[in-house]
Amino acid sequence: MRVELPNYQWAEMIDVADITSGDMKAYRRSMPVGTGLTVGILDDMRDVLLARLITNWSFQVPIPRELPGTPEEAGALDRIPPAAYDALVEALGPYMDVFNGVEPDPKPSPESAGTSPDSESTSATT
Repeated sequence: MRVELPNYQWAEMIDVADITSGDMKAYRRSMPVGTGLTVGILDDMRDVLLARLITNWSFQVPIPRELPGTPEEAGALDRIPPAAYDALVEALGPYMDVFNGVEPDPKPSPESAGTSPDSESTSATT
């Protein structure tokens, strides 16, 4: 699924129908138990999921699974503009529906979440 991002950037994410139980488990493992959620914890949870879902993008840094980051070094998602990150987070909606037991729409429209299902992928990563 191609997600159009601000400033003519884009990201390719696996199709909602292709997510696995491993994707769901990785997201659940990132959830804290017994503590309140903070914005930082929510960002960390989203980053775990985005790293599993993004397969290619137009940014000049490796995709998140190739550059997850450490406490000492910013990861790929920390190196993109905030507006692009927000658009990626918004694109997580259909994936979250699946994780919450809502059946995905088998044929999402190109207008939904800024996606274009017929787009071709080219790599801009190094």
